[in-house]
Amino acid sequence: MAILPSRNVAATLAFFDRLGFETETYSVEYGFVRRDAIELHYALVPDHDPWRAAGAAFIAVDDVDRVHEEFVAAGVRPTESDDPLYTDDELRRRWKAGGDLARVTPAEDKPWGFREFALMDPDNNLLRFGKPD
Repeated sequence: MAILPSRNVAATLAFFDRLGFETETYSVEYGFVRRDAIELHYALVPDHDPWRAAGAAFIAVDDVDRVHEEFVAAGVRPTESDDPLYTDDELRRRWKAGGDLARVTPAEDKPWGFREFALMDPDNNLLRFGKPD
C-alpha cells in the first residue's frame, strides 16, 4: 500500500471512483481507494508541488490491456508524444489554474519483460500498472 500526496482528497477520490475504485473518506485530509487487491491512500498536502514531491507505486494486474482500456473509457486522456496538452508548460499552467494532471500512457511491452502503462493521477503521482510477459 502506498500513501500519496493530494492537493484535494475529495477530488482525488472522485477521480478514482470514476475509474471503478471503491473510495472511502476518512476525513477531509485522508482517504482510501480500493480495487481488487489494490489499495492506495491519499493524504492532504495543500501546497503539494507535483514536480518535486509526487509519489510513485507499481501495481500488478492480471490484464494490463483491459485495465488500460477501462481507464481510457472512463475519460482519462491517453498521452501522445506530440500532444500539446501534455507539454511541461501546459501541465504547469493547468496545475496553477487548479486543474488536474491525470493522463495515461499507452500499454506496451517494456525491455525489462513487463507489459505496462503509467497512470499519472490528478496530483501527478506515477502509478505503473503492469504484469510480467
